[in-house]
Amino acid sequence: MHTLLKSTYPHPAEPPCPCASASDRLGMVIAHEVNQPLAAIALHTAAARKWLCRAEPDIERALESLALIGAAGRQAGGIVRGMQRQAARQPLETADVPVDAAVQDALQALCWPMRKNGIAVDAFFGLGDCSIAANRVQLQQVVTNLLVNAVEALVAGGRERPLRIRVETRRHGGEVEVAVADNGPGIAPARHAQVVASLAGNADNPSNNSSGLGLAISASIVRAHGGRLWFEPGAPTGVCFRLRLPVRARAATTGRTFMKAFTT
Repeated sequence: MHTLLKSTYPHPAEPPCPCASASDRLGMVIAHEVNQPLAAIALHTAAARKWLCRAEPDIERALESLALIGAAGRQAGGIVRGMQRQAARQPLETADVPVDAAVQDALQALCWPMRKNGIAVDAFFGLGDCSIAANRVQLQQVVTNLLVNAVEALVAGGRERPLRIRVETRRHGGEVEVAVADNGPGIAPARHAQVVASLAGNADNPSNNSSGLGLAISASIVRAHGGRLWFEPGAPTGVCFRLRLPVRARAATTGRTFMKAFTT
């Protein structure tokens, strides 16, 4: 997992390899993706306890933490159910998903670890009520992976500058775009090829850390929805990941889905 969420639950130390069986790869993917909401449950439980154990309990903030615990539990359940459907070769469940709301939910789920690490978030939502045909749980998985990677990069890069993440949504022709940028050290030149391989769907050899596995999973989810995911250098520092998805096209239900990419 990543720095901000890794302390509570075990996680795969290495990404899937060519010699791993389908069940081994499935287990690695489940452990990687479910670990995020489970760790969030632990963090928000600690926060709720903190607010309740004060000399004057802060009931409002405790209730906010409890609501986030419920959301994280539903996210974990949705991830497992989605993977069960993929393993059974059942079609991807899609619905009209308001993108801004889904991104806001992902941000809200990570608010506590961001605050704990002193990271400021600049969020700009330009889609309004615009919806796309998508699986909401999987869309939030992608955004969560990008946000967690950004936090990890900022924490690892030191505190020479104020730590910031910028999230922006907008229309781009017949597509919606979600951008997640940080002002960390950026991707080292030696890792560029590994990150590109992860985004291109090289599931047998994503970069040798959990962020590489998360990117490979995210890119596969985006492709299954008819979109694309890429990165570009930040200005003046850091990195920006962008994903674009068609506004009204139905998500793909045939071919190489995100689950099959890691189990075949």
